[in-house]
Amino acid sequence: MTGPVRRRPRTGLRLRIAATIAGLVVVTVAALGVGVHLLVVENRVREARVAADERLQAALEIRAATGLLSFDARLDDPGVPAELTAALARDGARATLVNGRGTRTIWAAGRSGDRVLSTVATFRPVDAGVRDLDRALVLAGLAAVLLATLAGGLSANRLSRRLRLAARTARGVADTPDDPAAGTPALRAAVGPGEDEVGDLADAVDAMAARLAQRLRAEQRFTADVAHDLRTPVTGLLTAAALLDDSRPAVLVRDRAEALAVLVEELLEVARLDSGVETAELEHVRLPDVVARAVRRSTDEADQAPDEVTLQVVGEPVVVLTDPRRLQRVLSNLVRNARQHGAPPVEVTVDGSRVVVRDHGPGFDAPLLGSGPQRFRSTAPGRGGGHGLGLVIAAGQAAVLGAPLQLGNAEDGGARVVLDLPDGREPGQGRAD
Repeated sequence: MTGPVRRRPRTGLRLRIAATIAGLVVVTVAALGVGVHLLVVENRVREARVAADERLQAALEIRAATGLLSFDARLDDPGVPAELTAALARDGARATLVNGRGTRTIWAAGRSGDRVLSTVATFRPVDAGVRDLDRALVLAGLAAVLLATLAGGLSANRLSRRLRLAARTARGVADTPDDPAAGTPALRAAVGPGEDEVGDLADAVDAMAARLAQRLRAEQRFTADVAHDLRTPVTGLLTAAALLDDSRPAVLVRDRAEALAVLVEELLEVARLDSGVETAELEHVRLPDVVARAVRRSTDEADQAPDEVTLQVVGEPVVVLTDPRRLQRVLSNLVRNARQHGAPPVEVTVDGSRVVVRDHGPGFDAPLLGSGPQRFRSTAPGRGGGHGLGLVIAAGQAAVLGAPLQLGNAEDGGARVVLDLPDGREPGQGRAD
């Protein structure tokens, strides 16, 4: 078991969708408000031009009829802009010119014979009425942004919830790959009905999970069938090898036959663990006694010097509720794995209901720490051989005991496996004497 995986801080899909909608609405409302403001100002300027032209036309008519000047009109005013004068090329022509920014100046000029009659006025296109309109647009825009953000957030929340359920269900499929008997969670049921992209995702992951479960069941059936079919001929091979003499070829044959028999038994054990029918026969035992028997068993089987495996009990011994046979199997496999793939000394420490097995070798490699023990993948490829079943069996038996293995590497080097067993003490019960 590895430690928690660090994930980069991320922004939720719900927040990103709501922020995107809010941003789009803000840009749209701002563009609409600016456009309305400019149209209103342009309309007021156009109205001012029309009014100035009408005054000029009336002044020209009065000048032609009476020879008098009206509406503050002037003859041949030197202040008339040159571009406006240039536009008056013939008798009776009229033109207007607006310049300025905040306060606009409107010139209106017309030719009366060989003379130019002109008027001038100033006005502010952005008055109190336009400012009131701008405020109304701002308030309406804020209300639109708020409503759009709320609506987008609610819609994004529903989508995000369905995606989170899909991810959670998919992780559930990934976290329970070794229990095909339990089936796979129904992703479609988790995310809810819907003929949309999320529904398509649910269908795809459902199909993937079903296919993975089918392949896993086929692999486990193959393992069990092969091991079962090999058991009888391997037993016969062992019996025949035992009848051979003590020559070196005969010893090699017996050694390989015994190794093959061990492999077949391990395959059968893996198949039983895969089936999910294994149950622990629990009893109260003194943990240090069970650990000591497991250490002796592993060293006796390997014909190993006892001082290469050390046992240390920290504090008072405790009583645990466990299956001692399965616990010995777990610990002997861990010690054997440390001896084969690590380096001495192998240290076994009992601290309360926790058992720690560590060696002083190169430690577990990254793939093993990332994905856990895998069958037919050695703990340390290229060193010490092995089929990778020792840790698989240890992990499976530990799971039956309700004490999953925690694989890691010690800070000063070497592999380190931690097994936390359920404490078998009743309420008010102390440590074992």
